[in-house]
Amino acid sequence: MNLAQASRQEIHLKATKSVLNELRDLGLSTYEAQAYLALIQGPNLSATDLCNDTSIPDSKIYFALEELQRKGFVVVSEGVPRRYRALRPKDALGKLRALITQEYESQIGRLNQLAVALEPLYAPGEREDVELAYVVKGFDNVLGRMVDALKSARQEAVIFIPNANIYDRLEKTISNLRRNGVKVKLALPPKIRKQLHGAEHSEIRTMSPNCHNCWLAVVDNKTAISSSEWMTERCHAILTQDPVLVAVTHEYFENPRCCT
Repeated sequence: MNLAQASRQEIHLKATKSVLNELRDLGLSTYEAQAYLALIQGPNLSATDLCNDTSIPDSKIYFALEELQRKGFVVVSEGVPRRYRALRPKDALGKLRALITQEYESQIGRLNQLAVALEPLYAPGEREDVELAYVVKGFDNVLGRMVDALKSARQEAVIFIPNANIYDRLEKTISNLRRNGVKVKLALPPKIRKQLHGAEHSEIRTMSPNCHNCWLAVVDNKTAISSSEWMTERCHAILTQDPVLVAVTHEYFENPRCCT
C-alpha cells in the first residue's frame, strides 16, 4: 500500500467513525449503526455476512437488524438465509426524523400536561404576577381539562359547543353546574340548539357557521380553555388564566359575528 492509498484509507476510516457517532447520537445503537453502514456499502447481505464484515457478535446481529427494520432503515428479502438491503440514506433519515419528531411532540405534550397538573399545588403566596398559557393535546385530554375547569365554576360558565358528541359528553357537567346555581351560557349550532328548546339554561345562542370549528369555555371570567382542529388527530387546546386572553375569549359570546 502506497502513501496515497494509506491516506485515503485513513480519511475513509475517520469519515466512517464520524457517521457512526452521528447515527448513535440520533438514537441508533452501536450495532444498528454498524450494520446499516455495512449494508450501505454492501447491499443484500445476510446476517452471517454482516457478522463477518463487522465486529457485531452473532448473538446481537438479529436484534440490531430487527430494530433497523422497525425504524425503516432496511428492507428484508425472505429466503434462506434472509438478506438485508439498506434503504436509501435520504429516505431512512426521513423516517428517523419522523420518529424523533413524534417522540419530541409526545414529550412536550406530557410536560405541558404536567405543568397544568402541578400549577394548583404551587403556593399562592410565592407566585409572581405572571400568567402562563398551557397547551393540551388530544381530544380526550382537552375534554378532560375542560370538564375540570367547568367543575371549578362558582358563578358563570360560557361554553361554545360545536358538535353533538361533545355536548353529550359535557351534558352531565353542565347540568350539575346549573343545579349548583352557576349561570350557564351556551353557544351551539342551530341543529343542537333546536334539540334543547325549553332547556333551563341561563342563555343559549346560535353559533355562526364560521365558528363551528371553535370549542371553548370561560369559567368565572378567570379561566379560559379554547380548542381548535377538534375534528382531527391534531386536536389541541390553550388553557390560560391571563386576564387579557380570558376577556378576549369571553367576548366571542357577545360578538354577533360569532353567535346570535
